[in-house]
Amino acid sequence: MAERVLSIALHPGQQAIYNSTARFKVVAAGRRFGKSHLAAAILSIAAFEEVNYRGYKITQEHPVYYVAPTFEQARRIIWPKLRQMLGFVASGGYIANENTNDGWIELVNGHRIYIRGADNPDSLRGISPAFIVMDEYADMKPEVWYEIIEPALMDVEAQALFIGTPKGKNHFYKMFMGALQHPINPKTGESDWEDWEAFHFASTDNPFLKVKELKRMMQAGNRPMEIIQQELNASFISGGGAVLRPQWFPVVQGVDPGAGSIFITVDLAGFKTQQGSKKLDTDETVICITLVQEDVWTVLKILHGHWDVKDTCAQIVWEVRNHPGCRLGIEAGALLNACGPYLEEYMRTYNRYVTPEPLTHGGTKKQDRIKWALQGRAERHKVRLCSDVDQERKWNDWFLQQVADFPDPLAHDDGIDALAYVDQMAMANFVDPSLDTYEYGSREDMIYADSVH
Repeated sequence: MAERVLSIALHPGQQAIYNSTARFKVVAAGRRFGKSHLAAAILSIAAFEEVNYRGYKITQEHPVYYVAPTFEQARRIIWPKLRQMLGFVASGGYIANENTNDGWIELVNGHRIYIRGADNPDSLRGISPAFIVMDEYADMKPEVWYEIIEPALMDVEAQALFIGTPKGKNHFYKMFMGALQHPINPKTGESDWEDWEAFHFASTDNPFLKVKELKRMMQAGNRPMEIIQQELNASFISGGGAVLRPQWFPVVQGVDPGAGSIFITVDLAGFKTQQGSKKLDTDETVICITLVQEDVWTVLKILHGHWDVKDTCAQIVWEVRNHPGCRLGIEAGALLNACGPYLEEYMRTYNRYVTPEPLTHGGTKKQDRIKWALQGRAERHKVRLCSDVDQERKWNDWFLQQVADFPDPLAHDDGIDALAYVDQMAMANFVDPSLDTYEYGSREDMIYADSVH
């Protein structure tokens, strides 16, 4: 049986991944590279192992798992490949039993291959796998790996394979770069990625694909280059420039305040506790200081980070103190209420008082609100970034990365969200205050400064 399983055919790219001795393998590959075939092959081989690569004895209590973004997607992708690759006992194969509804295949040695969907994380709790494949990991929530699956691998120091086509610079990109570069952890002086390896393959690396078809796909005039780069060349491109592009936000070396208004807009995230947080990739609190001069916005500074409530309020009031005459807007909600007493305390300390204006979504989706506030202005280069070269805290690259990734739902957008709030505050300058029925968020009622020039 082992000889039959080990004789599964792999092309050179797939073979290179299989031969790697790394415990965690991250594969970014273009469409039709053969990711699913590779996953089925590795799962089949792992299900027959009696001892894993670390010397642990593998029993029926340590099945192998295939996880896709949804259960239906997992069943559609991997189920037919496993059945074809392994075959049923009745026809000389190795599948003794199966349950399509519950998602498992039992082999003649009693070991099982389970399929699961990351959209149902509870189905992954309590497992002790011998091997696990995370397919199209870019479409999963990162918490499924960090909080549920990774701890489950400790029993037998099991291996994991992450495969997929890039979907912007999200958590899959960060994992790929970590596995590729092995960055040093400044706290320990060592790398947290020593047991990881990254692989990158384009669709053209599959020798069984027809060259004529690949050329046709790449040369099709109606197919955006961003799509070709992402889907066929497995490039970690941004959101594709469909909404915002980094080149629309020029960086200027200085700005003459002149006639204009300063707006400080704050997008609050959960406050850091004294014990800290284990989630290092969560949203950050953002304090955005913007100078608005007629129809031009200049972002003077952006502060961002994970802070406790007192530190957050201290930084807000410090910026208010440094910008006399500014207006302060803070995202409405429970977090703003929690800030109230501390804001008052620091305002008394600095003898600088300003009433925070509650910022709301106005019944609109966040992505739409960001698009409406920034896209038109930025496209005409009316949103500028003040250079952070002389500033203690660097934020230009951080902000432009979020611009490039937007509207990727798995990427962070707290910086551009905080800037978009300026639109809500500046709008008050163009709305008749006697119209008390006005509600922010109604696009028919909005009048942009640059639309009347």
